Amino acid sequence: MSSLVDSQYLRSAGRAVAFPFRVKLTCHGRPCELYCTEMLRVLPSKRLVCFGQWCGEQVVAKFFLNPEGGKRHCNREERGVSALSAAGIKTPALLCKGTITPDRTPVLCFQKIVAAQNLDEAWQQAAHDSQRGEFLRRALAVIAKQHQAGLKQDDPHLGNFLLAEEGIYTIDGAAVDIRQIGKPLSEAESLRNLGLFFAQLYPRFDSLAANAFEIYAQQRQWPFDKHLRSQLLKEICSQRNHRKKRYLKKIYRECSRFVCRKAWDFFLVCDRAFHDTSAVRLLTNPDPFVDSGTMIKDGNTSTVALVNMDGQRLVVKRYNIKNPWHAITRAFRPSRAWISWRNAHRLIILGIPTPKPVALLEKRWGPFRRKAYFVTEYVNGMDVYRLLHSDLSKQTDVEGLVKQFKKLLQVLADASISHGDLKATNFIVTNQGLFTTDLDAMCEHRSRRRYVRAFRQDLDRLRRNWVALPEIDKMFRDQLTLIQL
Repeated sequence: MSSLVDSQYLRSAGRAVAFPFRVKLTCHGRPCELYCTEMLRVLPSKRLVCFGQWCGEQVVAKFFLNPEGGKRHCNREERGVSALSAAGIKTPALLCKGTITPDRTPVLCFQKIVAAQNLDEAWQQAAHDSQRGEFLRRALAVIAKQHQAGLKQDDPHLGNFLLAEEGIYTIDGAAVDIRQIGKPLSEAESLRNLGLFFAQLYPRFDSLAANAFEIYAQQRQWPFDKHLRSQLLKEICSQRNHRKKRYLKKIYRECSRFVCRKAWDFFLVCDRAFHDTSAVRLLTNPDPFVDSGTMIKDGNTSTVALVNMDGQRLVVKRYNIKNPWHAITRAFRPSRAWISWRNAHRLIILGIPTPKPVALLEKRWGPFRRKAYFVTEYVNGMDVYRLLHSDLSKQTDVEGLVKQFKKLLQVLADASISHGDLKATNFIVTNQGLFTTDLDAMCEHRSRRRYVRAFRQDLDRLRRNWVALPEIDKMFRDQLTLIQL
């Protein structure tokens, strides 16, 4: 049974909009009804996107809920879609430009492309890089057509494309900049926009990006040479660095992905997908859960426990205060939990597997930090030290594991990041690959010279794990010498 709602309800409901629902519209001067079945995206009190039905058609409906800027954003979306269509670029047809009765909140209804897949989803599900390379070539053919027509997406990413049998569709007209329509973008502006597109991908895919760029250059009738390719890679690096800085600020505040709560005696940031009743119980008073959980480590400076919350297994790391002097030294600095939270997200940006960060909690007294907690999802596997120092090593592809370490350290080297504590117990072997843990000593270095020094210290610590295993030590030495600094 669907409820009849109005724009006031949609604004006030925030993320808790109840589906399905119906709204009365005025479209093309006539009254009609829109039936909405599933949420796709929501920006509370600003925008709501959902699947629905309108006049017998399957549609994607966009509600522009902000009383002040809604009409402006709606018009921008319409102009962007019209510009794409005029340039011969596939985009879902605009079926209805309407308003909610009676307060005239703008709504756009677009044709739903049946049997289409978001390109980002297709990318994640791809079994091989050859498939991913083909996706990039097809997307770049469309982007080249946009740029040739003087159009560009302000925030280009895989999620802005739909993959269908008849071709690739561009969506999100509001993100299309039409100020230079009819005049092809310059080389510098084109490369800047492409760099922003490729910066959304993990660094390990940069070679795919550079190869796919040939399709773009052909369509723009540019000479595909080493200089142009080098310019693109520099732009990708620059845009990725800028994007990383913006994202690492975002992880400490309220946004669509995170819940942030702060008061005189605590600071909390939590993944929104986890922030439910059970999470609130854990984060309100974590000590009883840590003390009654399965102990993983019980040390002076930190306690690590496996906690079961309503069937979900979480690892809670509590950073302890040893004594009054230790309390004074920690009070004025970011806690180790704060640092671990940041570094976990830093690894996610780089595409390095690490247990998913769930929450950061700091106990405070005004501006002074006290105990802190870092919560992650539990990863089922075995740490590398136990694996290689047991009989299970005979059943393990040790050479493949060593190569995984080499790839991991190369990505860190490219980003000038030292781990700070390369004990083999800090790496978990799972069915999904090698996971990196214990991130509170990780550091990104501004000085390359200081990084190289820290990197060599990391390697020395890593090799001390294999003192009693000369064959494995040789494998590591052979692979680690291939890392490019």
